[in-house]
Amino acid sequence: MRNDIDQELLNKLSAGLERLDAQYDDISPPSLPAVEQFLAAEALRRRRQSRKELLLFWFVALFLLMIILTVLGNAPVIYWILQAAFPLAALGGYAVTRFRLRREDGEQ
Repeated sequence: MRNDIDQELLNKLSAGLERLDAQYDDISPPSLPAVEQFLAAEALRRRRQSRKELLLFWFVALFLLMIILTVLGNAPVIYWILQAAFPLAALGGYAVTRFRLRREDGEQ
């Protein structure tokens, strides 16, 4: 009984693999120079993309630093209030999340 089921599954698997082979039989792999050219172009594209992302990062970082230094120079009280408000808001959000999770665990 078990041997018949195994044989049937093996036949189905073989038939499926043969159909798959038949569909992809006419596709030829690309030539080695074409693959090398594609890889070189892709490496160049990735390098350019990395350079562009790094430049964007530096511009945003310098812009934010310029804003922070401007606020610190013109209104130090506002700067220090913001320095205290953001961590307090993060801690408050964390506490609310923990409280909700604890309450949900207690209901179950």
